[in-house]
Amino acid sequence: MQTVSQTVPEDRRPFRFVIYALTIAMCVICYGDRAALSVGMPQIAHEFALTPGETGWVLSSFLWSYFILNLPGAILLDRFGVRIIGAAAVALWSIAMILGSLTATVPAFIATRILLGVGEAPTFALGNKVVRAWAPLHERGLMMTAFICGIPIGLACGAASSGWLIANYGWRPAFSFLGVLGLVWSVIWLLTHPRPSRNTGTTPFALISVPTLFRSSAFWGIVIAQCCANYANFLLMSWLPIIMRQTLHLGTAQSGAYTAYCYVGAAILSITAGKIGETLVRRSDLSQGGRRKVVCLYLVLASSMGFLPLCATAGTIIPLLAVSMAFMAGGTGANMALLADLLVEDEILGSVTGLTLTFSNGLGILAPVMTGYLLQATGNFHGVFYITGIIILCGALAAAFLPRRPFHGRPQPDHTQ
Repeated sequence: MQTVSQTVPEDRRPFRFVIYALTIAMCVICYGDRAALSVGMPQIAHEFALTPGETGWVLSSFLWSYFILNLPGAILLDRFGVRIIGAAAVALWSIAMILGSLTATVPAFIATRILLGVGEAPTFALGNKVVRAWAPLHERGLMMTAFICGIPIGLACGAASSGWLIANYGWRPAFSFLGVLGLVWSVIWLLTHPRPSRNTGTTPFALISVPTLFRSSAFWGIVIAQCCANYANFLLMSWLPIIMRQTLHLGTAQSGAYTAYCYVGAAILSITAGKIGETLVRRSDLSQGGRRKVVCLYLVLASSMGFLPLCATAGTIIPLLAVSMAFMAGGTGANMALLADLLVEDEILGSVTGLTLTFSNGLGILAPVMTGYLLQATGNFHGVFYITGIIILCGALAAAFLPRRPFHGRPQPDHTQ
């Protein structure tokens, strides 16, 4: 397996923390942009006269292009590198945020959300590729969890800041502000990330073999675990402020603040979970899937989300969500690190990550839509969380039994003849 000592010169190894920080900041901005939509959705739904079912479709609209372009975006990432694709991707979705603030019709607004999904498509493949290229093996799970920790941090910051902006100025200025912030990040990333060295040589670009991957039970174990976790992630990032508002009878600013409390707690706990996870697998053979035990354990703990209908106060809802989301972040971080552990060909890690996320985001698309129709049919979120808890447990079972050995992403020569 490749480590930082093989990919980063000795005198640049401390610089990896700058790259880590910028990569996490990218994830924070990405999910801050998503939070702005869910916090602003009551105003947007009122302005455009949307039903709960139609609201679910609008909330999921960015996932359409995000789902379709996960793999193509990751292939471009493997081809052109994280420096160029990272800057271009964030700039594109930031422009989409600004354009969204200027729309006057529902179709035009949905079009900007689809464009946002195009920009966000390579995000997680980029994070996994950066972590494998820059992190020593013993830091890999922790740093991938730290990257995924950008999800709750971004959702917390986005919920709090956009909640305040929307309450005082409206949803359009909030979208514009977040778009400008992303453009600033793109410039900093382009100026900071080292250019590929021509002297050290690079690994030739190669495409993945989908049939080869599909024959691997280890690959399917990682995919299923990611699918089940992403269903819960997309449910919360789309609906949580609305859930808070309806369950606790809050205003826009307060629902944004309570959502932020959940995500801040999750961010703090998820870093601790990542560190504990690395300790738990310290003596395990990571090349044989030792990290799967952490994925399974953390997803089981994350399934506690299914008990949410039993809670009726902020003092019970916020801690339960913070704990379950923290272990969700820890579990998905460990799962992506598990993918990096078991994939033999590191030069196609971005593409294989993209294929994994194509499946997981495909299931994730269903979460906001199903939630909208369940809410419309029942008038509450009880069934939503019972179903989600069971789905997460299915992911834990897949992680426990399937990812047990290394796998290839390209055809191997037949040595039997």
